[in-house]
Amino acid sequence: MVQELFYEYFVKPIVDPSLQGYNPVNTIVYGLILLIMAFYVIYPNLKKMGIGFDKKFALSLIPFILIGISLRAITSARLLYPLIQKTANPFELGFWTFTPGVWILVFILTVLGLLVAKKSKNFHKTFAGFGLIFALPLLLFNFFNFTEWAGFLVIILLTVLVTYATFWVVKFLLKKDLLDSLLNKLVLAGQVLDGTATFMAVSFYSFGEQHFVSNAILSLNPALFVFVKILLIVLILHYIDKEVEDKNLKGFIKIFLIILGFATGGASLIKVGLI
Repeated sequence: MVQELFYEYFVKPIVDPSLQGYNPVNTIVYGLILLIMAFYVIYPNLKKMGIGFDKKFALSLIPFILIGISLRAITSARLLYPLIQKTANPFELGFWTFTPGVWILVFILTVLGLLVAKKSKNFHKTFAGFGLIFALPLLLFNFFNFTEWAGFLVIILLTVLVTYATFWVVKFLLKKDLLDSLLNKLVLAGQVLDGTATFMAVSFYSFGEQHFVSNAILSLNPALFVFVKILLIVLILHYIDKEVEDKNLKGFIKIFLIILGFATGGASLIKVGLI
């Protein structure tokens, strides 16, 4: 019974091309594992290494996010045969290009990058440079295969406009300095990118949504998805800045949110370009 349930909710979404990667059960389990790993394994160990969770660290993580979203886009567009074969076998290439394998791979590369960078005099540049070694070839390969530059650029433009519109609304209408820091701007921008990319992909390019919660909102109105994301992230940022006293933990939570936003939004953005 347990074996059958495990296959149905965890193995089958990985190996069956006809299924989306997420369902309510594996989403909850993956989410719990992610939170436990992030706050009880990754955070304490990075803190011991003396890493500060500030804007420099956030920016140096971007190449590693690009690795993940580039691989996801390549598999979605079926560009490289060895990488697009769904499998639950970690000894086959296809495992490392679909969820959850692709993010396990990014995590491994990130750890390796941290270990290399710690031995360097310029930690952030070395760390980012290590990620770029892997990210740039994948990103350029995607760009080379782009067929929908217009949609790609429109999403970027909308993300910039909506992010800054939200910034001015919060600053001048609500009289808050909540979005003044670069970290908070990046958290907002990541969620806006996810919202606008998903809105464009679903509304104009007949994309489907893998996550069941997002799909429920999108089924009501795709534009509502953007608004809900902005509202939620502003409220979350307000809570973090008001209630979390530990500066390092506060920074880590924000970087965690930046990764989630840009990882999901960036993947949708590149997928639109590859239509």
